[in-house]
Amino acid sequence: MAECISFEYRDDEDVVLVKIGHEAEGNDFRNPLKDSCNLLREKSGAAYIIEPDKEFKPGKEDAEWITQHFIPIVKRSCAGRIILIIPEDDPRRQAVEEAYGSLIGFFFAGDYEEALKVLKDVDLKENDKGIKIAGKTKKQWRDHFSYIWFKYSIFPIAIAIIALLFFGLFGRQTNDVVVYSFGFFELDETYMEEVLKNEGYKVPYFPAAVVVTPNQEGKTATQYSSESATAYFMTNPDVVVTDGVTYGYYYQSLGVYPEAYERVMNNLSEKAKKNVEPVYMSAAEADEYVKKFNAWSGKSYLDEETPLSEQAKDDTKAIVGFRIKDKEACQKLGYKTGWTKSDSSLVLSMYSKCADQEKAEKVLTVILNSAF
Repeated sequence: MAECISFEYRDDEDVVLVKIGHEAEGNDFRNPLKDSCNLLREKSGAAYIIEPDKEFKPGKEDAEWITQHFIPIVKRSCAGRIILIIPEDDPRRQAVEEAYGSLIGFFFAGDYEEALKVLKDVDLKENDKGIKIAGKTKKQWRDHFSYIWFKYSIFPIAIAIIALLFFGLFGRQTNDVVVYSFGFFELDETYMEEVLKNEGYKVPYFPAAVVVTPNQEGKTATQYSSESATAYFMTNPDVVVTDGVTYGYYYQSLGVYPEAYERVMNNLSEKAKKNVEPVYMSAAEADEYVKKFNAWSGKSYLDEETPLSEQAKDDTKAIVGFRIKDKEACQKLGYKTGWTKSDSSLVLSMYSKCADQEKAEKVLTVILNSAF
């Protein structure tokens, strides 16, 4: 299936260009846009140009998401120069201008070439007079440092950590807790972030990826989503969250920690205990899931180090996490399912390769309790 949204960084113009297809909606619309903002953050100081198809018009829910979530993400991710390519005689232009025209650094253009001219005019009005230092104007350098100042600020710390490592000590990661969500859902991490900060975690991180596995709803996976899903495991999460359709295909990412899960259950509130159920799996079941996935997709992008078929005879089931079926509880945690007929329950687990099992156990307990 062709991508609904494509994006790329154009080095010559220092621009992140996003093209939106006319059928883009829901997860296929929102998640690529969020990832384009990650690229924008990486290319700090770059301008952001959005070129929607002439027939594209967001639905009500997507329009609300743009206002409530996307615009704030963009403003945090770039220098504030946002250009929307919509011809002047296009009726959508007036509607967009009424909704977002007051934003600082927001401009319109009729086509890509005109957008580049707008950028040039903006730079000139910033009194930089086209003078560049090491390939960037003064404004671009200001934007550059305003968005990646933290990278430079940690340089002395990095040297100190290297020194500590040299003497056998270990430096702590920037994110003090990571909760990775992957499945056919959207995540608004606002509530969980508040919950974990109240528990004393200063920099919680909530990476999320849309994953589509074999299903009866005709949903199909894309290379884009699968690569994102795999890449996020490199964040070394403490806790992973997925859905009732997806979890079996990621058996090796679900931690098998029976004693820890028993302590989690004992530390749940009475209401949570009534609404949370253990999830059990065996290596043999997981092997069947992998075979099913490979037959469905023709390839595997699962987070695995050794073929599960080598363990296929082991049908001993062990607890791998907990399930939440209550829809209100799932929504309270910030998850909005994309499934309409399939199992939209949440499955939460300690990550199989978590660096700190005690922390992962605590975080899992806190999240489960906060859902009820």
